[in-house]
Amino acid sequence: MGLKNHQGLVAALIEICVADPVEAAKAQRRARALLKRAWEQPVRAESGQDKDKDCTAHLAKLVHVHEQLLETQAALGRALQAKEQAEAKLDAHSSSREEEIAELRQGLLAVTGERDAALRTVQEAKQQITALERKLAAAGRSPTPGRKAEQRQGMESIPGITHSMDEVAVVRDELLRLDPSGRRMTAVLEHATEKLLDGELTGRFRWEELTKSEKAMVGQVVENLMRHDFRFDTSGSLDIRIAGVDAELRVTSGSTWIIPREAHGHVCVLVRLDHQKGLWSLGVVRATEELLVAGANKDGKRNLSRAGHEAIEWIHKDSRLPVNVLNRLPAADLQAILAQARGQGRVNELFRVAQRQSVTLPVLATVARQRDAGKRARDARRILAAEGILVLNHRNSDPEIARALGLPVPEKGTWVSVRLAPATEEERGSGRSVLLSGTWWRLAKPDDVASPLPSH
Repeated sequence: MGLKNHQGLVAALIEICVADPVEAAKAQRRARALLKRAWEQPVRAESGQDKDKDCTAHLAKLVHVHEQLLETQAALGRALQAKEQAEAKLDAHSSSREEEIAELRQGLLAVTGERDAALRTVQEAKQQITALERKLAAAGRSPTPGRKAEQRQGMESIPGITHSMDEVAVVRDELLRLDPSGRRMTAVLEHATEKLLDGELTGRFRWEELTKSEKAMVGQVVENLMRHDFRFDTSGSLDIRIAGVDAELRVTSGSTWIIPREAHGHVCVLVRLDHQKGLWSLGVVRATEELLVAGANKDGKRNLSRAGHEAIEWIHKDSRLPVNVLNRLPAADLQAILAQARGQGRVNELFRVAQRQSVTLPVLATVARQRDAGKRARDARRILAAEGILVLNHRNSDPEIARALGLPVPEKGTWVSVRLAPATEEERGSGRSVLLSGTWWRLAKPDDVASPLPSH
């Protein structure tokens, strides 16, 4: 109470005793609060002795606070010192780690360079050997024994290259030359599947609908179609002759290939069909002893082993199989097509529900169950025009109309249907519109009323 008239003295004492500005500010606030409380208490007569006691007590509190601050500062100093030591250790560890990573990267670059150089050497050797084989094939006669030995000696002088590997490379390169994009092989496999399903006669359009014995025939059908489409020579001892090399053609829709006894040790052209995933693959391998499983059946046929699978040189791997439009339709739409009693009615319904999609002739034949499926499509074009549905094919201006509307462009043997609606002046400028018999038409929206199309 005796210090309530000496606020300046209290402030000076705090400033002297407390070095930390933050703690000094806290002490100043506390002191002001105490002084305020002292002024609010009733005034009573105080003796000089009481005043001295009060002052001594407050000074003792200030000294205690100062001691606490000093202890806190010391602890903070120790903590900062420990932090600096930890950061120094971390920097040293990071530096050594970076050096280790740099060394690993340098080693990786060196090994990668060696690998790339080896691959280039092998590729150049294969190209040279392929060129030699083609020259021999172009000469129209087999090399003499002396030339054979000379050629074999030249091949063996290249590390890692053997005559068998060279024949595999010749077949692989020739198949790639004949069909670099895989488009021809895709057509062969699509045609083979259609022949087995025979939709015109059976109405089937799913691979799963085939019997086990029918699926087993796929290899022979693919072989016949490849011979015709690629014009392979069949005068050799095996299935086909490619660039002068006798090769066995094996087709599977399973997980491996069965190699017959007569093909052991020879080049095999392998085809794999996966209708469940809609994929196909084409590769080449030589069926050597180490690439076949040990056991054989009573006919001497043996499966390709795991090592054999790894040795396959793929020409086309996991390419897409064409999807039958009927397999893409919702169940309700498919049921609406099949519910029609007559072939023309089924074709009409197909073009109603499968709009803006390419419909092939085999699909039409499967739906119509009639030989002249093309006529059913022409009749559907006339019938559906009254509903505003345009059926396009490959003739006349139909391909240009399809391009203008952003539709699949129909090729020979394919059709595309689409519903149209009259186009306003504003819609004509926004694209996706076409002029038919002097009137502009656009792609119809779901809520557009059916408008009969003019003949064109």
